[in-house]
Amino acid sequence: MIGTVGLGPLVVAAAMGTAGFLSGMIMPSRDMLVRAAAPAGAVGRAFGIVSIGLSTGGMIGPMLFGWIMDCGMPRWVFGATAVFMLLTVAFALIGDRRSHGRRRAMVAEPVRSV
Repeated sequence: MIGTVGLGPLVVAAAMGTAGFLSGMIMPSRDMLVRAAAPAGAVGRAFGIVSIGLSTGGMIGPMLFGWIMDCGMPRWVFGATAVFMLLTVAFALIGDRRSHGRRRAMVAEPVRSV
């Protein structure tokens, strides 16, 4: 919204402050999602994969956004950001659903004695 609608300086500052606050609130949720989705004994490996993903996004994002701006479409930076955020939410929901299904299957599986 900030890049597509002409807003006054106070509204932009409030919107960016709200975005920063909400971003800070997401971090603990991300950690809990990773812990919940990770298989038993593999939490460290899962955090490693998440960290690599964040680092990779931190490298690719600025280059992608710079290319978009070089093409003369700076407003698309905000659109691309929104698309990536929606993809992140979709992948998190899919991962949570799969993790929940695995847990349900493990609980429902009968215990065999050898």
